[in-house]
Amino acid sequence: MDMDTPLAATGTTSRAEALLMIMTYAARHQITGSALDDLLKLINHLFGQDVVPGSKYAFNKVFQNNIDKVEFHFYCKACQKDVLENSVTQCLGCNSPVEPKTLNNGSFFISVPISLQIQHILQTPELQSQLSYRVNRPGKAENIISDIYDGDLYKVLSEPGETLSDPNNLSYTFNSDGSPLYKSSKFSIWPIHLHLNDLPPNTRFKHVILAGLWFGSTEPQMHVFLKPFVDQAKVLATKGVSWRKDGKVVISKVVGFCCCVDSKARPAMQNCTQFNGYFGCGFCLHPGTLVNGQVKYTITETDYPDRDAESMLNDMEEAVILQKNVRGVKGPSPSINMPCFDIVWGFVPDYMHAVLLGVARQHAALLLQSTDEPYYIGDPSTLRVLNERIQNIKPPHLITRLPRPISDIKYRKASEWRAWLLFYSLPCLEGLIDGKYTKHLSLLVSAVYLLLQEEVSFEEVNKADEMLLEFVIRFQALFGETAMTSNVHLLTHLAKSVKLLGTLRAHSAFVFESANGNLLKLVHGTKDVPKQIVGKFLLHRSISHFATKHRVSDRVFGFCSQMSDYSKVQNYKKMPQHHGSGWWTSQTSHTGRATGFWCSRTTASK
Repeated sequence: MDMDTPLAATGTTSRAEALLMIMTYAARHQITGSALDDLLKLINHLFGQDVVPGSKYAFNKVFQNNIDKVEFHFYCKACQKDVLENSVTQCLGCNSPVEPKTLNNGSFFISVPISLQIQHILQTPELQSQLSYRVNRPGKAENIISDIYDGDLYKVLSEPGETLSDPNNLSYTFNSDGSPLYKSSKFSIWPIHLHLNDLPPNTRFKHVILAGLWFGSTEPQMHVFLKPFVDQAKVLATKGVSWRKDGKVVISKVVGFCCCVDSKARPAMQNCTQFNGYFGCGFCLHPGTLVNGQVKYTITETDYPDRDAESMLNDMEEAVILQKNVRGVKGPSPSINMPCFDIVWGFVPDYMHAVLLGVARQHAALLLQSTDEPYYIGDPSTLRVLNERIQNIKPPHLITRLPRPISDIKYRKASEWRAWLLFYSLPCLEGLIDGKYTKHLSLLVSAVYLLLQEEVSFEEVNKADEMLLEFVIRFQALFGETAMTSNVHLLTHLAKSVKLLGTLRAHSAFVFESANGNLLKLVHGTKDVPKQIVGKFLLHRSISHFATKHRVSDRVFGFCSQMSDYSKVQNYKKMPQHHGSGWWTSQTSHTGRATGFWCSRTTASK
């Protein structure tokens, strides 16, 4: 090889193909803005001419990430009230001085346009063909719940004359949860995410939409943070989203009727008392019992009724008049202005947080830490046997994390608690504690397994409800009133949420946790973190839109496809030939593969 021979010209590679390969590389490796800047300069120097944009700003402009449509909402740090006027120098609510509104030192959150993101999804050809899934899904039997469409809330919205009776109209599930920016940092991000329910499960969980982002050292004030999201939700539900299908313009109204959040975000979104306060359950009127200075949800002879939307709205009005909490309700919530959303049962007792990170972890901690109790298994000899059993487990490929020794219990992720609860716990604990404790645990294992099936009958839902109620009652008898936490209490509402919103797999927070993790990977440096995240998120999501507008050869397709296979940012699918050349479209969005658990009879028996 003659090292002094000049490099050949780019040949048949078009400028669009070059940009697509560069962006695929940048997304694959999550490179910084300065690294992208240097890469572009290197390529231009390599060819002795400007074959690609010479700066990251010009490069990003080509992909049209719509960052100019993002809204920045500044607020007062002291009282966290929304501050809209640019000329305001003093907060109208608390009279505190308002800092200059810059992205470097201002207090703000970001609202991201939802309709454009939905439009890009709907105009992706292979996704369009899947939008009829809810109507044409195979094997749907009577008295069977297999997805969110089989829940009573969806059925009500699908009745003649209602929004979802029109096959062009859509629905979504949304979430908001905090994630620390760094392990040693006090700052966190709180995104608002959503996904369309109308796509098949394996597809819907891959296309998560970012609707808003709060960044700071404190949790968001939901009455401020939710307002722009609710305003967008009202427009989506009334005016809808315009998109093109087969050359025709389609208007789709889009409604959010399911919210999957943990027990910390739920009361903030409902504007109710937290789970550790009196009347802290957002689903029923259990007042709570003071046990050793803490509010617990003990079993009593009184049968406390469930809440409903009408009574909660009345409580909100009364709370405003009386200027005090009414049955745990503090006042109005922005969520009540969302069309088609039930302020009580639109929320679900998320099984990832309530069952896996809640009851399963709590139950294990009781067994390992209660030294003076008959169910204690934390002594060295018992732990040795337990660890041997755990280490001898050979999990199938569907369980992505290998079982860890019991000493690492505090580091277990939700997926590990899922595997422990459903597969490992009963055989590992057999013979190490009295049989009444394993029999008690089997009630929870069996009930959760039933509600996680791909298809669950009404009879099985009722059976699971009975087992969960028995589990909760016996939990108090075996472990005492101090163990009756809000997570244990939420088990009594799990079966009803399945009847209203479909099986547990249809609305777990796994997919949103994964989306949060992917947002954190977009952060490089500590300056303008929210703008970094939103800008890169929209930029990566614009790749598919860019690719569908330009011809892409098989050679370039192969390069990007191979590189994207290892990335959770973007995968591609080769589309049919058009004008003699291959076209591209998005197959997998930034969130990568879904992490929700799909438990079938076959799977669970292994």
